[in-house]
Amino acid sequence: MLRLPRYSLCLLVLPLLQACSETETAVIDPTPKPVVVQTAKVKPGSWLHSFKSYGTVTPAEEYKIGVEVSATVKEVLFREGQSVEVGDLLLRLDDKKLQLRSDGASASVEEARANHKQAKKTHERNKSIYKSGVISEQTYLQSEAAFKTAEAYLRRAISSYDIARDVLSGAEVRSPVSGVVTPRDIESGQNVSPVDRLGVIRVQDALRVESFVSQKDINYVRVGMSATVTSPGVPGQTFTGRVDQVASSAEPATGNFEVGVVVDDGGDLLRDGMSALVEFRGAHQEDTLAIPRAALVDRGRRLIVYRVEGDIAMAVEPALGVGNSEVIPVYSGLAAGDEIVISNLRLVTQGQRVHRAATTPEG
Repeated sequence: MLRLPRYSLCLLVLPLLQACSETETAVIDPTPKPVVVQTAKVKPGSWLHSFKSYGTVTPAEEYKIGVEVSATVKEVLFREGQSVEVGDLLLRLDDKKLQLRSDGASASVEEARANHKQAKKTHERNKSIYKSGVISEQTYLQSEAAFKTAEAYLRRAISSYDIARDVLSGAEVRSPVSGVVTPRDIESGQNVSPVDRLGVIRVQDALRVESFVSQKDINYVRVGMSATVTSPGVPGQTFTGRVDQVASSAEPATGNFEVGVVVDDGGDLLRDGMSALVEFRGAHQEDTLAIPRAALVDRGRRLIVYRVEGDIAMAVEPALGVGNSEVIPVYSGLAAGDEIVISNLRLVTQGQRVHRAATTPEG
């Protein structure tokens, strides 16, 4: 067995100890390098509050095609997709039974008039001779009651005739507006009633967009506020509109709120069923603190910004408004003149030393 001198072992161990010492010294860095960032100053300003949502173009007005009486359809005079004008004849109903009902009501009126005439004549005669004592009070009262009954019967007969006449006129169904018929849900020979929808007339000149606005934006939507509408079906065109309806409750599936926007100048370009992008434009916000959206850091359910104090980044969770695509209002948590980080945010943590590469004057 080979034996090494004792001093040789010492020479071998010393370099190993020295190497370990150097490795540990390299890991410990008491002065971490600062992160180079850009910053911006928070200051009050004026800006336009706006936000966007997607929707679908629909007619602003549509009317149900229906009947006022139960009957059999004799003739259908419109096609699906057909343009119609006010007063155009759409349907004819089989009016044989309706005509019989009208004729019967007319005959009842004539009979009631004859009875009323005779009852009136009798009552007037009895009234005259009753004062002379020729007839008894009972006879007079009986003639008076008969006259009043004849009057009531005549009123009912006339009312029934008016109804029958209106029903008969309903045998012809005409368009109440100008528009396009879609869809058509009726054929000749079909039995129909007032509860049936036989078609829909959509007014093409009046268009609206049914859009859906998120929960964070819905409280900024007001009936009458202005909006602009664009559609990939009409590239390069922008249309003006206004909010005419705001849902009071959210859609259960999405949590969004339906908002209707009437389009003022869609003309012949926008069409029913086209997709659309609506930009809602609220009022100008004056003298409100605002920060760039680039300064926001998403921490799950929290949005924070890093305020620079000296050369240290400190996390702040301000109260924020909705804002627009570039800036967002601040209601509390920051003050005018505060300096916030707007770049390299993924490298910044609470208490991180930072080095300012540049500072922009506006927040």
